[in-house]
Amino acid sequence: MNRTVNKHPYKVSVGDTESSPGIPERGWVDMDVRWLVTKESVGAAKTVFGVTLFPPGARHELHRHPNAEEVEYLVSGSGIAYVGDDAVELGPGEAVFVPQNEYHGFENNSDSEVVMAWYYAGAASLEDAGFVTRREDDETAG
Repeated sequence: MNRTVNKHPYKVSVGDTESSPGIPERGWVDMDVRWLVTKESVGAAKTVFGVTLFPPGARHELHRHPNAEEVEYLVSGSGIAYVGDDAVELGPGEAVFVPQNEYHGFENNSDSEVVMAWYYAGAASLEDAGFVTRREDDETAG
């Protein structure tokens, strides 16, 4: 028999998750990042799921994840997702897939807040996914 429970070790909530500015020194500009499903929070082995709030003008500069694919889904607001060499306009209810190790980023170029839900496949933390900025790659190559 199934029972209904209010609290569960696998249940997470944006409201109960600590706000994080991410890594501003590595291109996370004015972002409010909420890490919901991770290795640390629920014991995930190959999954990360989170929500990011982007106020107007906020952005996530170009970067790549050598060990994970990513999906970005806009819950509300609109902006530009960068995937490889393409600028992709996104609005509510739209998602973009980012292949493993592909440069990508996001910019809220609107006058309203963007709420983005996102998912890594193949890694259970940012550390496992890997995080390399385009700027870091350019500095290493130069």
